[in-house]
Order: sequence, then C-alpha cells, then structure tokens
Amino acid sequence: MPFKLSDIPVLTDKIILVTGGNEGLGKESVFQLATRSPAKIYLAARNPSKAEAALSEIKERAGDNCAPIQILNLDLSSFDSVKKAAAEVIANESRLDLLIANAGVMGADGVTKEGYEIQFGVNHMGHALLIRSLLPLMQETAKREGIAVGETRCVILSSGAEAFAPASIYPFEGLKGDLASTGMWARYGISKMANLHYASQLAKRYPEAETGVRFVSIHPGAVVTNLGDTLNNWPKIEWLIKKVGATLFMLKPVEHGVRNQLWAATCSDGSGLKKGPESGVYYHPVGIAGKGTKMAYDEGKASELWEWTEKELQPYLEV
Repeated sequence: MPFKLSDIPVLTDKIILVTGGNEGLGKESVFQLATRSPAKIYLAARNPSKAEAALSEIKERAGDNCAPIQILNLDLSSFDSVKKAAAEVIANESRLDLLIANAGVMGADGVTKEGYEIQFGVNHMGHALLIRSLLPLMQETAKREGIAVGETRCVILSSGAEAFAPASIYPFEGLKGDLASTGMWARYGISKMANLHYASQLAKRYPEAETGVRFVSIHPGAVVTNLGDTLNNWPKIEWLIKKVGATLFMLKPVEHGVRNQLWAATCSDGSGLKKGPESGVYYHPVGIAGKGTKMAYDEGKASELWEWTEKELQPYLEV
C-alpha cells in the first residue's frame, strides 16, 4: 500500500529537530510534522531571516493545528555553531524523539570553518557532530516508559547522487581541503555516500536492540528544491545535461518528495509501508530497500569512514 502523508501518526509529546527546516524538504517536513501534535519542533537553519520567513509560512498554512516551533541557529559549516545548537537543545529539553538530518549543499566550492571540503563538511561532518552530540539525549529518550524500541529515530538524507562518488569513494588525504582537482559532482557524490554509510555505521555501533534508537538513510527522489541554487549561473555544458538530464526531467514537487523521510521518521505500526524502516537500511522512495550502487553497501569503506570521522570529531566530543 503506498504511503500517504495522511498516514503520519499523531506525535503527542515528541520533541523533533529538523536541519535545513527553512526551505524545501526541510520546511515541508516541519509543516507536516507540526500538524501531528508534537510537543515542539526545532527548525534548525543557518539564515535567521529565511528561518523566520519559513516559520511564518508554516504557521499560516497549519493554522490552529500548528505545534510550537522554535528556530535553532545552526551553521553546519562551523563546528562551534553545531556544538552551540546541540547545547541549546540539551539545556532546554529532557528528550529528543526525532532528528531529521535534512540540510545540505550542492554545487558549492571552498571549505568549512574547520577546513573540510564544503559539501562533505556540511552534508556529512556537520551532521555527524550534531548527531553524536545529541545521541545521549536520544538514548535517554528511548528508555522512557511507553516508548517502543526504534520509535526514537535519526533519519539522514542521502541521495541517488551517491552514484557520482569515485570508485575509491573517500580521498581522506584531501577531504580537509577544497578537493579542487575533483569534479563537483564527484565531491557531492562523496558527501552523499558518506551520509548513507554513516547511518549504517551508527546502526551497527549503536544497535537498536540495546539503545532503542533507529538510524535510517534515505534518497528522497528527484525533487524540485533550492538545493542546486549555486548552480544557477553555471553554463549549460553538454556533459552535465547528459549526466543528469534524465533525472531533471522527472523532478517531483516537494509535497511528493518529502514522503520518504517522513515515512522513515514516523511510521512503525501496521504492515507494508506502514510498518516503518529497519535500522541501518538505505531506502529509495518510498520505503524501497536494496537499491543504490554496489559501493553503497561496501562495509569496509563505511567502516573506514566511521573511524576517520571519529578521529576528526573526538576533540569536539570531549569538550
């Protein structure tokens, strides 16, 4: 049975955090979740004015059914900002039920404040630090009476663009740098491969049966969002059209594209797609496992990414 937005259950008492909640899939996720009676939603965003505009739009759309929504300043290109945002949530909440790592950049050049290639740094490293910083709170949430195993969840948005990653996948020696010698699409593919590999490793290192927390990665499909705004001024070169043209002609509206992440974040009862996802699995829309490249299921590369990421994050996790 196909998953519909009306299948999203009531989310009474839940605390939710959505990164990139000011635009595209993130904004639509906040809107849909806000009408299911959660206790609070953190709309995490880098740009305060865009966050305020999104909040106004969401409240207008949701009307009297809108749950409390709080803007959380979060710049995933800065570890200091990530740590500050996580500390704010921890200081103000006794629980965190859902974390949707939705934010991302595509087509950008340069490095983050810590010197990581910008797409890898924002899409993977910033989210990795946020998740690891908030994971203790999520584990405590999962232990609460009346919370089923796997009901507390972290959903990480990957992409079918993981197919653009190079065969070696992770050029660790160059990830702290701009990777200027590597093409933009390959760099984006690396970041998206990292998203799904990291989710699978989180599930492995923090088993749902022991922690109660479920980790899922998803491909939202080809969706009309602002993610590629940085590409607007690029010349329409022939190779780019050939490489992604088929996908671009099948773009779906945000209201359709958001279904996979909302299914992964909320559904657990019933059968079929209403049963919900399994921890550590990568899903194409909606709820389809087993797709993606062979590299997506390379446990060795996923483990290498985990170990490298842990070493990079350790100084910030110890503070």
